[in-house]
Amino acid sequence: MYINTKHLGIALLAPSLVAANSMKTLLSKRDATTYEQNAVCTADQLLRSYGTVNTGLFGQDLWWQSGNFISALATFFQLDPNYGSIHNNIFATTLSEAPGYGNYANFLNGWYDDEGWWGNAFLDVYDYTSDSTYLNQAITIYNDIVGGLGTPCGGIWWDKDHTYVAAISNGLYTELAAGLANRAGGGSYLANAEANWNWFFSSGIVGSDNIVRDGLNSDDSCSLNGNVFTYNQGVILGAAAELYKATGNQTYLATAAALADASTASGSDLTSSSGILTEGCDKSASCDTTAEMFKGAYIRGLRKLQLVDPESNWLNYITANAQSLWNNDLSVQNVNGESECIVGSAWAGPFNSNQANAVTQGAALDALNAALAATQ
Repeated sequence: MYINTKHLGIALLAPSLVAANSMKTLLSKRDATTYEQNAVCTADQLLRSYGTVNTGLFGQDLWWQSGNFISALATFFQLDPNYGSIHNNIFATTLSEAPGYGNYANFLNGWYDDEGWWGNAFLDVYDYTSDSTYLNQAITIYNDIVGGLGTPCGGIWWDKDHTYVAAISNGLYTELAAGLANRAGGGSYLANAEANWNWFFSSGIVGSDNIVRDGLNSDDSCSLNGNVFTYNQGVILGAAAELYKATGNQTYLATAAALADASTASGSDLTSSSGILTEGCDKSASCDTTAEMFKGAYIRGLRKLQLVDPESNWLNYITANAQSLWNNDLSVQNVNGESECIVGSAWAGPFNSNQANAVTQGAALDALNAALAATQ
């Protein structure tokens, strides 16, 4: 698995718009279809982990994962503007304070996938705020990522030490380039996005079964690393949605649809026989804070595809997963008279308190965002 694993005095934890008593009444009914209220409680719990250890980040040593959480929160704030109005100072704080972790100035470090998560997160924040500061930050990150082009296998490197060519760094780069083409225009954004998309599908990373593998071993004649993870399937769906918006080319949607159908198929390597998204480590309750984030990235990409190319089977899949995590992987705890919604790693359940943390909260918020957006 090729991924790097690495009290702020602001009013983030103001009471949410749902009063404690009404929230307890709601949660006592365990209504898995009230996606907005479920997302409020899930976001509340995620925000409790903000700035507790690393200033401007969530939890401890959750660098790239925090970029995912920022994406999830920016999306939810768009879906629930009233909730966002309470907590939206988190974005400016993160922008100014988070790079102090690891001395990652401008959110740049030694891994292009880490940078890709943050670049795409700032596009989500820009979409919510319309503040060009965040668009410019995404551009700065993109300008560093393009320095990773030129591997012997094609595409961009996973890391600046040039050890591996990962599907995830390339998927994120393609999505970011296409996203900038849609928001900033000009330059080579679209041309680079299309070129990397074409490489992605000719490289051997995507199998004849329409499942994305992990990457290519550059020190072994670009041999395939055949490991399968959920997030590799989802990020490229988000890239397809951005490319379609930029070009109007239906081919991107058709290609993405084949991938989405393969990964959502019941009984596949990624989906249980009951239709619930499953990481391999979920089966043994052994996911760490890297793998616990993967399903959130997957469902985020599927949401983006569903919004530009609605399909009933993907809608059913999205809502089934949002309902399953609420029915089977949730612990509601009463703390000081307020309900705290704690979601675990395995959305099919059962809830495991040893696999419940800021990362599983962020992934769950992505799932609830997807259900809320797709059913509005």
